[in-house]
This record gives sequence, structure tokens and C-alpha cells, in this order.
Amino acid sequence: HAGGGGGPWRGDLMTHRLSYNPHLHTSRTFLVMVEALAAPPEQFPAFDLVPPAADGPLPHFIPRPEEIEEVRGIVRRAAGRDAVGPLILLNPNAGDLLPLRRWPPERYVELARRLTAKYPELYIIFTGSPGEAPAAAALAAEAGSDRCLCLAGRTTLRQLLVLYGLAEVLVTNDSGPAHFAALTRTRTVVLFGPETPALYAPISPQACTLWAGLVCSPCVSAQGGRRSSCRNNLCMQRITVDEVFTQVCRLYEARSAGS
Repeated sequence: HAGGGGGPWRGDLMTHRLSYNPHLHTSRTFLVMVEALAAPPEQFPAFDLVPPAADGPLPHFIPRPEEIEEVRGIVRRAAGRDAVGPLILLNPNAGDLLPLRRWPPERYVELARRLTAKYPELYIIFTGSPGEAPAAAALAAEAGSDRCLCLAGRTTLRQLLVLYGLAEVLVTNDSGPAHFAALTRTRTVVLFGPETPALYAPISPQACTLWAGLVCSPCVSAQGGRRSSCRNNLCMQRITVDEVFTQVCRLYEARSAGS
């Protein structure tokens, strides 16, 4: 409910005219909406509640054994091999509805090259939706290694969750995959720019966020209808391949060491 503030009007869709608080992590905003159901609608927008923290046990996706074998088969067929080593997933988000959130695609290529050069056992898998498949396949091919594969558009959403559970690390921009992966064992490196990790970071101890924190960032918010006048996402360009590579290596080696 916009009330006296800005933002898109949704009040007529709600039973409780709940004010949006832009200083709360989005997970806490949703918890507040649940808590509001037990309160009289007529008292809103005032709400005598300290927002609950999203610090309970996280849900965990547990696939069936046959689902794990099915996805392993998809990976083996894509690689053309009977045995495939540890997996690192790259989600370039080539068809994102908010292009400002994209990390430059050539940096995913450079990251893949550096990872395959440092770790000869690793396989890199580019993921994405069916609409992103051609662009993701081109990036995988440009990486120039037979250990760089593309599975964009080749899995269902449930199979993608299984794939996350099989992977050691996922690199993605601020988007749905970062939160889906929080349901699994994989560690994530999440790249933020036009939106802030203070509100949208995955609520998972497995997630590492990178954000340049430029003075113009964040420029996109729910209150502003996720509109921005920016046409040059310097906030994402400022995140270097060196930074991401360092974090991926740290997480991968910690996983390999069992920590």
C-alpha cells in the first residue's frame, strides 16, 4: 500500500493496507505480510510489530535418487563422456528483463577460461532459460574448452535445482537462480549493482555477495517500479574478473577441503 509515499499502487489488491518499508530485507517484508493476517485490517497502515528476522532453519531441496541420476546423465551427455569432474555453474542471464543487472558477458568467458586453466578437473556449465540458450551456448563455445558446456534451456526448473545441488559453486547476477540455489548445498557468488544486497541478498550462509557500492547505486527500487534512467551499468562493470575468480577459488577450495 503506497499510503503517503511513492511507489506503485497495490492497495486495492490487499485486505490489509500494509506500508512498504524499503529498509527491510525483502524476506522480512514477506514475513511481515504473513504476520499482518492476524491483525485487524482497520488498524493499518499503523502496525505495532517489530519485524521478525528471517533467521529460522532454511528449507532444503532434497531430490529423489533417480532425479540425481537423471541430471547426471544430462551432464554426461552434454560432455560426451561417461565421467565428469566437479561442476561450477555460470548464469550469465543473457535474457534478463532488467539488463542493468548483467555482468558483461565477456567476463563470464574470461572467468571460465581462468577456472579451467587453474583446475584441470573442473567442468564449467553455462545455465539459463530456453530464450537465453543461443547466447549462453556462444559464451561456452568462446571459452574454448571441451570442459565448458551449455545446459541453458535443457532442464526443467526442478532439474535445475538438482543441478545446483550437484555443483560446487554458482556465479550469477542478482536474480532468481541466486535464491533457488539457497535451497541446495551449492555455494554462490552473487553480483549486485543496480539493486542492493542489503535488501535482496539470498538468506543463506552459502552465499557471497559482491557489490561495488558506487554512489549512484542502487538506482532501482520496488518503490520506483524498478525503473532507472541509467543506460551504462558502471556498478556491474566495476566488479572485476579478478574479484569473482578469487571468490570462486576460495569457495571451491573450501568445499574440496570439506569446510
